[in-house]
Amino acid sequence: MIGTTSISVTGMKRHWFWPAAFAVAAINAFTIVIDGWQAPQLKEFGVIFDFAVLIPLLYFFCYRKLGKQTLVRTIAFACLGFWVAGKIVPDTHHLLIDQLAWVRYLGLAVLVLIEIRIATEIWRLAFCSRSEDASEAIKLKAEQEGMPPWVAKLMAAEAKFWKKLLQAVRSIFDCSR
Repeated sequence: MIGTTSISVTGMKRHWFWPAAFAVAAINAFTIVIDGWQAPQLKEFGVIFDFAVLIPLLYFFCYRKLGKQTLVRTIAFACLGFWVAGKIVPDTHHLLIDQLAWVRYLGLAVLVLIEIRIATEIWRLAFCSRSEDASEAIKLKAEQEGMPPWVAKLMAAEAKFWKKLLQAVRSIFDCSR
């Protein structure tokens, strides 16, 4: 029993973001349920701030030692926070959300550009490498970019599939035989 307590305390010290984010969301829900939408501009600002600024910053400060993948996930949390705020705040009270919608789309554009860069690098590893099996290099690159190991394995398997398919198509249409 003592061993599990120390493990959970250590885990809480490293992963304090999740209970903190849950507490912020619960406080927002409690405030809205108790008070309703009295002073809607103030509540809208509070929901936007908490979900699009505070929760992403809490994530960033909790996991900042992980490097650039933390920054990418922080941007993703901010975009998700804007979306959640748009769902929580009733449509009749969308004043700031409508004015700040461009920020969410800017964040999504940055995330798409990052994903395109990663996909391009993995594509190069898969199709431009001289070695027969580039799956280890693809796994390593995907894990360096902060992808979970199962996603890295899936990307490596997909790249291997497309490379073999391309080679099969080339061999069918090879006229030099």
